[in-house]
Amino acid sequence: MTSNAVLLIILLMGFAPRTQDAPTMPADPAAILSAAANVNGLTGSALLPWRLRVSYQIFDDKGHSKDSGVYEELWVSDKKYKRSYTSPSFTQTDFATDRGLYRSGNQNWPGPQEIMVRTEIVDPIPPALNLTGFRLESKRRSVDKVNLQCVTLKGDWIFLNNDAYCFQPDKPILRFTSAAGGKSDTLYNDILMFQGHFLARNIRATNAGTRLVLHIDSIEQEPTVNDSDLTPPPDAIRIPAGKVAIPQQTMAVLLLRTLPPHYPESAKAARITGTVLLQVTIGKDGRVTSAQAISGPNDLRKVSTEAALKWEYRPFLIAGEAAEVETTLPITFTIGN
Repeated sequence: MTSNAVLLIILLMGFAPRTQDAPTMPADPAAILSAAANVNGLTGSALLPWRLRVSYQIFDDKGHSKDSGVYEELWVSDKKYKRSYTSPSFTQTDFATDRGLYRSGNQNWPGPQEIMVRTEIVDPIPPALNLTGFRLESKRRSVDKVNLQCVTLKGDWIFLNNDAYCFQPDKPILRFTSAAGGKSDTLYNDILMFQGHFLARNIRATNAGTRLVLHIDSIEQEPTVNDSDLTPPPDAIRIPAGKVAIPQQTMAVLLLRTLPPHYPESAKAARITGTVLLQVTIGKDGRVTSAQAISGPNDLRKVSTEAALKWEYRPFLIAGEAAEVETTLPITFTIGN
């Protein structure tokens, strides 16, 4: 047998979905989510360095191709990595080093679709969901003709970005998520195991009418990482630490928990409708720390501000460190809410 044939067999064994190595499915819904967060994706300090290549396509609500590209990441730790997007509309490479974060190419932060590309592969389940105020239910559900065990999160007034997580019936291996009452969802297929974690080789996600199709081209362990692999080129610009400004469309992808505003009866009676635009600050823990209305009907500004202060996002990380974020947040009122 040739050395190339041996290498091919080793690679195939590394990708084998050895689901018997996953923990058994807990009975308690909260325990299911906790167990799943630990074994799905590529987060955790115990991981050895890895290299990932993902191809992706973005389609509009009519099924027309909007963009396509490649995402690549060489990960050594949360504070040491190289990440790149290459597409006709967005090309960028970030280098996280001991001296900070450096960026070549497009100097804007990745947009919502680019954020989704990495999140759906690397961190599909937030590690610490705030479940206060929710009722958790565990039940079977058929998704794409596959029988899955689903945990649904229900609240009278509070909403999570994902309101259902579905797993293989006997193992907490993520196969499907649903959000906004089924208006957005993600399907995880062709499961593979890597360093004790489960990844979907093929992912289909819909969000606000946009469809994202992902495919893992390769994932491999990097036993040796050379300093040159993570050295920024001379034209790379250092990203300063501190508060950053991020568009609200991008932050919407990182949204975890919302509270709809109370619609004042006096405003309803007067048929006052419209959108209140808020300027908000999101703290390092992902919670909104301040909100100020900058436009919209005066009668709806106070309740919008009060509601926004209860919203939560995934923390925005820069080279492994959480950062404060400035963004805008629109809250729309229509008769019938």
